[in-house]
Amino acid sequence: MNKRRDLSVEEKLDVLKKYDELPKMSQRQAACKLNVSQSLLGRMLKSRQEIEGNALENVNSNRKRKRAGKEEEVEEALKQWFTKVREKDARVTGPLLRQKAEDLAKKLGKDDFVATEGWFHRWKKRENISFVKPHGEQGEADQVAARSWINSEWPSLIAKYPPSCVFNADETGLYFRALPEHTYAFKNEKTRGTKTSKERLTILCCASMDGEKRKLLAIGKSKNPRCFKGVKNLPVDYTANSNAWMTKEIFTEWLTKWDNELCHDVLLLVDNCTAHVVTVKFKHINLVFLPSNTTSIIQPCDQGIIRTFKAYYRTGMRKNVISVIDSNLEQELCTLRAHEIAKKITVLEGLHLAYEAWNMVSKITIRNCFRHGGFILCPKEVEAAVEKPTDLSTELYNEWINIDEEVQTTELVTEEDICGEIQSKRFKENMVGDSDEEEPDEKPPSTKEMLEALQILRRGIQQRGDFDVFEKHKSYEDMIMKLAEEAKIQSTLDVFLSKN
Repeated sequence: MNKRRDLSVEEKLDVLKKYDELPKMSQRQAACKLNVSQSLLGRMLKSRQEIEGNALENVNSNRKRKRAGKEEEVEEALKQWFTKVREKDARVTGPLLRQKAEDLAKKLGKDDFVATEGWFHRWKKRENISFVKPHGEQGEADQVAARSWINSEWPSLIAKYPPSCVFNADETGLYFRALPEHTYAFKNEKTRGTKTSKERLTILCCASMDGEKRKLLAIGKSKNPRCFKGVKNLPVDYTANSNAWMTKEIFTEWLTKWDNELCHDVLLLVDNCTAHVVTVKFKHINLVFLPSNTTSIIQPCDQGIIRTFKAYYRTGMRKNVISVIDSNLEQELCTLRAHEIAKKITVLEGLHLAYEAWNMVSKITIRNCFRHGGFILCPKEVEAAVEKPTDLSTELYNEWINIDEEVQTTELVTEEDICGEIQSKRFKENMVGDSDEEEPDEKPPSTKEMLEALQILRRGIQQRGDFDVFEKHKSYEDMIMKLAEEAKIQSTLDVFLSKN
């Protein structure tokens, strides 16, 4: 009997890479070529997304089997906490991690847990965590990581997809009522200061490598704003929560809807923020995370796609405000000011302005942004620049465009959230198969009930439908009558057999 052969994550990735390079052949032949068993190759292909995900999530590439420690929940909570603080580039030491592990254990109801030196050493090894000294400036380190990913990981990804099937998506905060804070005035004129309106939306932009744009997703704070009353169709997809943030649930829902529309595979590049780490496996969408702290360097949306969208949005909004002022100048009692007009812009008007601005972002601009991130190697294309208002200096214009650049757009995860999610998972696992309640058996409708339902449907269609609709219903009636007749024959046969 052959000894079972276990492969590390690194070895599995190597096998999958070599499998992609093979010409078309059967799985049995491929297994022989790759020197692995057919069953092992089949399992690897079936769990390919998980294997590649583990590699991106910094799982120990030398680990062959996934083994948990003595307190799996504490280890998972500590890993999630560590991931969050490293996203912020915070410095973390061993004593701090061990103390945090004990704090999280108490919140999970494990008061007896002690983070010993041995446990901590094994946890670090399992999670591929090492103690390192940062070298050079942060910007330099990010540049190295970004170029390394572009040179080593990107070629194998792009080999599987045409440019039209490679997308990048990212969120941005949008102060949809914000105007410039400066204005021209006579030297002896007294001007009144105003606060910048910080009413915001979160906008998800998504575009492909060849310039195709997906419909915008807007996230507001109100599910049904008053301005939506009587509106049947919105120019963008819209959802809401109390903070107008992207959440894991909203992102999953957006991906699922897109996945159901697709009939071919696509590659979607996103940053690794908490809201993007979803657990659902999609049929057509391959979700790939860009390396941490590199999105400002290589992510196409951050190379100018979002900025161009905002420039068109703010220019369009400003023109609308000026049009309102011009149309009211003839009124002697007109006291409208620009900021007062801007404050009256509704969410619906903001969505229409966003839709128009997104339409104006050209394919050339999008392709150039992918090129600037290192995803395309051909020369830069000439694109039309967004027209800057002549009365604004470059400095003030840039300040206005970037006014909402640092706005929080995704949900914040606390230690309580981490522990709550893990405890909820434990509760659901314990509930599986342990329910004392049985689901009531639903009795199938009798032939009489089905025929009575058909009569009700027929009356409704006669009153509301045309002849074609009635004809379709008639064919449906014939099918039901046939089923009823077959059931009657079967029943008669069953009775006859039971008597004999």
